[in-house]
Amino acid sequence: MQEDSFIADDAGFNLLELMAVVAIIGILLMIAVASYAVSTNKAASVACTHNRRELMTAVQLFAYDHPGQATTIDDLAPYVKNFERVSHCPKDASAALVFHADTRDVTCPNHPE
Repeated sequence: MQEDSFIADDAGFNLLELMAVVAIIGILLMIAVASYAVSTNKAASVACTHNRRELMTAVQLFAYDHPGQATTIDDLAPYVKNFERVSHCPKDASAALVFHADTRDVTCPNHPE
């Protein structure tokens, strides 16, 4: 006759092991969330720089076609595809890029560079 060698301690995880696993998962999640926030901010900054560069190209094209300078950012609309998207900051869609007619420069209120 054989006896069952079932031991209750080997049946599953104890509370300490579960707490350790939950703590490790929590730490990994905090690292992932922080990395995601940094990545999205960097992506918005790069997209804003691209939009500014595209508008600066439009300033040059406007200068070739017209003897005077562009006075507002709306003067550049015919030279930019998807002007509504390009003329606003990707981080904050309500923040419009600012065109300075005197320096012929385009700046962003969210990304001062």
